[in-house]
Amino acid sequence: MGALLIMLKNVVLFVTLALPGYLLVKAKVLDPQHSGVLSKLLMYVGMPFLILSGTVNNISFDKALIIKLILTSAVGIAFTFAMFLLSKPITAMEKSEKTRGMMRFCMAFSNNGFLGIPLAVAVFGADSPVMTVLVILNIITNILMYTLGVYLVSGDKSRISLKKAFLNPVLIAFIVGVVLNLMKVNTYIPEISTFSSHFSGLVTPLSMTILGMKMAEIRFVSLFKSPRMYYVCSMKLVAFPCIILALLLAAKHLGAGIVDDSIILGFFIAFAMPTAGLASTFADGFGGDTENAVSMTLGTTVLSIFTIPIIYWVLSYLV
Repeated sequence: MGALLIMLKNVVLFVTLALPGYLLVKAKVLDPQHSGVLSKLLMYVGMPFLILSGTVNNISFDKALIIKLILTSAVGIAFTFAMFLLSKPITAMEKSEKTRGMMRFCMAFSNNGFLGIPLAVAVFGADSPVMTVLVILNIITNILMYTLGVYLVSGDKSRISLKKAFLNPVLIAFIVGVVLNLMKVNTYIPEISTFSSHFSGLVTPLSMTILGMKMAEIRFVSLFKSPRMYYVCSMKLVAFPCIILALLLAAKHLGAGIVDDSIILGFFIAFAMPTAGLASTFADGFGGDTENAVSMTLGTTVLSIFTIPIIYWVLSYLV
C-alpha cells in the first residue's frame, strides 16, 4: 500500500500544479493561445537542460550502461512499432480515417517528456538509473512521433520530416551531455551543472501550467460522455502498458539478468503516461482530427490519475 500512496501523492501533486494555469485562463488573465509560447519555452529550454544536467552529472559510462542503452533502444522501438501495428485492427470499426488515425496516435504515443520525466524525478530522484532509461525512451518517442506519428495524423507519408525527427532538442541535449560527460567538463567547469539545474527546474511547473490552460478550454461533462475516449484510454493507460510490463517481467525472470528493475520502471513511466501533448499540435499542423486529439489527450491525462498509481502499486510487488 506504501507504493500506491507514494505514487498517488505525486500524481495528485502534479494535478494541483495545473491549477494556476486553469484558474488564470478562467479568470481571463491569460489567453489559452499563450500556452503555445510556454510549450516552446518548455521544449527548447526546460527539457533540453533537464536532459543535459542529468547526462552530465548522473551517468557513468561503462560496459553495463552501454548494454542497457542498446537494450532500451531496441525494446523501446519494438514496443512502439508493435503498438503502431496493433492499433490498426482495434480501431478498424471507426469509419472516419482522420479519427482512426488520431485514435491510433493517442494509443501509441505517451507524454513521457513533459509529464513522465518530471514524475520520475519526483518519485525516483534525478540521479536514479530509471532516468537514464526514460531519457532514451523519450528520444525514441520524439523520433517516432515525427515519423510514424505524423503519418497517423495526416495520412500522408510525404508529411514525414526526418529532419525534425532527428534534430529535436532532447536528442541534441543528450548528445551534448554525453560529450561533456566523456570530456569530464563538469570537473573543471562545475558552473555548467548549476546553469543547467536552474533551467531544468522549469520543466515541472511549466508542463503542468500548460496542461491547466488546455483543461480550461473544455467542458468536462462533454469530455466524459465520449465512448471513443474511454476506449482509447483503456488501450493507452491499461492494456498496452500492462502487456509491455508483463513481457519485461517475464524477460527479467527468464533471462540472464539483462532486464533489471530500472528498465522495468523506466518503461512503466514511459508507456503508462497519458497521450502525448503533441497530439493536438500535430492535428492543427497536419490537418488531423483536432477535436478528438484534445478530448483524448485530456481524457487520458485525467484518468491517468487513477491508473498510474494502481499499476505502480501492483508493479511494486513484482519487481
